[in-house]
Amino acid sequence: MSMSEKRSSIDLEAQLVFDRKLSAASEDQYPSTRSSSLTLVALPLDSPNGLKEKARADEPVLIAWDPLDPEHPFNWSKGKKMSVVFAGCFVTLLAGINATHIAIINPIASEYFRVTADQFTLSFTLYMIGVAWTPLFLAPLSELYGRNAIFQGSSLFVLLLSIPQATSSNFQGYLVARFFQGMASSVGASMVSGTVADMYRPKNRGTGMNIFTLLNFTGQAIGAVLFGWITPLVGVQWTYGILGFIAAFSCLLNVCMFKETRADILLARRARRLTAETGKQHVIKLDESKPNVLRLMQTSLFRPLKFLVTEPIVTAVSMWFGFAWGCVFMGGTSVTLTFEQYGWNRGQLGSAQVAVFIGGFLGFVSNYHQQYLYRRKAAKCGGQAPPEARLIWAAYGGLLFPLGLFAFAWTGRPSIPWIVPMIFLCLSYWGIACIFSAIFNYLADAYETYSSSAQAAQSVARNLIAAVLPLVARRMYKGMGYPQASSLVASIALVLSLAPFLLMKYGKILRQKSKVARSIEVESL
Repeated sequence: MSMSEKRSSIDLEAQLVFDRKLSAASEDQYPSTRSSSLTLVALPLDSPNGLKEKARADEPVLIAWDPLDPEHPFNWSKGKKMSVVFAGCFVTLLAGINATHIAIINPIASEYFRVTADQFTLSFTLYMIGVAWTPLFLAPLSELYGRNAIFQGSSLFVLLLSIPQATSSNFQGYLVARFFQGMASSVGASMVSGTVADMYRPKNRGTGMNIFTLLNFTGQAIGAVLFGWITPLVGVQWTYGILGFIAAFSCLLNVCMFKETRADILLARRARRLTAETGKQHVIKLDESKPNVLRLMQTSLFRPLKFLVTEPIVTAVSMWFGFAWGCVFMGGTSVTLTFEQYGWNRGQLGSAQVAVFIGGFLGFVSNYHQQYLYRRKAAKCGGQAPPEARLIWAAYGGLLFPLGLFAFAWTGRPSIPWIVPMIFLCLSYWGIACIFSAIFNYLADAYETYSSSAQAAQSVARNLIAAVLPLVARRMYKGMGYPQASSLVASIALVLSLAPFLLMKYGKILRQKSKVARSIEVESL
């Protein structure tokens, strides 16, 4: 068995079901019989190489997927796949709403809790810290128990943690609930892309990942737009009551529509079912060398952190993407302060965040062109494009982001119609959306087997940066002045925009020098 087969034990391409004692036997020597779901090696009773039936009866049977098995997530119907994507992405949407409503309700909520505006912003920071770190612990649990259990459990916790936020006026208790709700909400930020990958082969993942990207940005917009109008009318407690109702709907959606997507978990269930039906033990390949929980936890926790400091590609991508993502959340403060100059009320100020959705939608559309460019490059390269082919629109987005922000900085003043800075703000968010969709695909291609660790590394960096930037935004904008503060942010973004161009030019060299990337190339030979 080749190393590439070891790396993709749940792949469908060339797997047989065979008795462990016969694994070394030639397939030509023994005829095989295939059902719609299993391939069984038939052993002649008089075979000189065979075992006696009495001895064989106690041996486990090793099973694997048939390429056309309808129960494998790759072979599900389009409707079933999209229902799972929608249910998972709604968790992402809710996570965004729970994060971004903080900036727009800040004046009302800080008065309600009798704290300063900066102190209330801590509720956002603690939420994002929970989002950042929890996936490192949830990933191994999903390997052991499947994605469905994680999604169902986290959705329930998000709902339950809405209750103390809606009923308590104690700020310390509110902060604790926010932190744990961030932990539960991290599933929407970290596991949906993996769920899409479970159901779609790489060349077909574009639509699912596009929906994931769009709903990420939609959630950021809805939180501000919705509660900019509602909170002044109903108050803080009902704000969290409404969020609780949305969380309840998310729970119901997951119960009704979300299905287990990890192929190894589904195959293990089949093995248990066959064992119960036949009385003969059936096992899957992973059962033979399944690591314990502690080992999984250690790998899940330390490997991403190691990648973050030892892999130049992961480091560069994480800093660039992290700063861009942090600016989306910092925009909740900076955009509000800028448009307050126009005399807008809370509802109008919240509505300014519709620019996030517009930018995300433009990114959604342009990503289809990115997919076209990638497929064209793959055709020229014999079917396998280099990972850097994923970064074409990210390079454009890397420039749109700071240039749009520069223009927003110097047009956001009462003497200029509000629509002008709003247009430039949309362009800036469009650039960030292009970066968002590219990074997940780029790291998946560059690190293949270890892509989950690379993704976890950028996720930790991205969400920690997003947690910190809003804390400094208000003081920075008040201290420096609005145009100067936005220009500083745009200048940093402009420097970081070199990242995709450098990766497209030197990415291959960096991968050749990377021990991890080299090991992947050796295994694929």
